[in-house]
Amino acid sequence: MNSNPGDEMFFELLANKYSQTILSLTSKKECSANQLSQELDIPLATVYRKLKLMENTGLVKHVKSIINLSGNEEKYYRCAIREATVHIHDGIFSVDFKKEDRSDKIIRLWKRLAHANDEITK
Repeated sequence: MNSNPGDEMFFELLANKYSQTILSLTSKKECSANQLSQELDIPLATVYRKLKLMENTGLVKHVKSIINLSGNEEKYYRCAIREATVHIHDGIFSVDFKKEDRSDKIIRLWKRLAHANDEITK
């Protein structure tokens, strides 16, 4: 099996049940490592290792940081892909993925704010 080193890591991550669940959860909403640790019932250190690998391969993206009540920074992650396609050609494995387009996120935010403002002024 010939492939790019990045593709090998990508295949390994996609085959891992925790990575799959992280992708599933973060495709629905932004999640912190703490939330993922609780949801998956695995140690926080394991979640951070997975997130680092997934961030390095472009599967997830750090989208925001919040300072919690104890003064610690809590990072939130979101699935960065919309679609993945595996190719096998002449004994070479490769993978292509389409990035999630979140450019309309600011538009949705402004619409919600405008709607909330309309409700307040009624």
